[in-house]
Amino acid sequence: MRIYEASTEQLLASQQRDPLLRHITDVILSAAASASQAMPAPGRPTRVIDVGCGVGRTSIALARAGFDVVGVDPEARAVALAEGTARELGLSESNARFLEADAMATPAPELSGRFDLAVCSEVIEHVGDPSKVLLYCRDVLRPGGVLILTTPHDRSQWTVMDDYAGHVTRFAVEELQSLLVAADFELDDLGTEGFPFQRLVMRSYDRLLRARGGQHEFDSFGTGAPYRLYVALMPWLLRFDHRLRHLRRGTTLVAVARRKKLVA
Repeated sequence: MRIYEASTEQLLASQQRDPLLRHITDVILSAAASASQAMPAPGRPTRVIDVGCGVGRTSIALARAGFDVVGVDPEARAVALAEGTARELGLSESNARFLEADAMATPAPELSGRFDLAVCSEVIEHVGDPSKVLLYCRDVLRPGGVLILTTPHDRSQWTVMDDYAGHVTRFAVEELQSLLVAADFELDDLGTEGFPFQRLVMRSYDRLLRARGGQHEFDSFGTGAPYRLYVALMPWLLRFDHRLRHLRRGTTLVAVARRKKLVA
């Protein structure tokens, strides 16, 4: 992905400044808290694996919320940055650990069936065979464990940002449902984030760039007044969008699914 070509400072800053990424992290935290409360109390913190953790934005947020987290990612640089950020924030390896691992392969034995909760956020749109990633998520979960998955919604919403991010596709609701069922998950909830406001912003930005014949670059937004206004207002607008998640017209799909329990 081209984002990993950016400088370390730019890369880490982008994870904190982007309103949609921050909002999706908050949505994941809320879903994780709800899922954890519904689980039988194991007498220990809920074990979470963040599949495709990137530079650790979601993993670190979960660890700071009290979960025991293992983040896995195939990019060595991303894993190193995640580890560095976690240590800078005072998190120990007992509740925030990062490993270089490929979710398109079979999980390592020490990860298989170990986790109560798996998070897979903004990952499956980057691979040619998303079913392999979902099988990885299934295999690292204990029976009855919960998967929280986010991914871009609806191919008709494709923009220059998808090209820049290295997306292979976006997913229809029915398509994601079928993929989860095929991987032995039972769907608990499926909605979207980002309608109408995030969708309007992305479409407007796409049209502006295409009209100018330009391409999105890492620092395209700059630090000017329009971007500062966007950063200030968008969190409030995304909270309104969240109220309309059941309409399933937003930019981002959010699914909560459960690994089927073994039949005796």
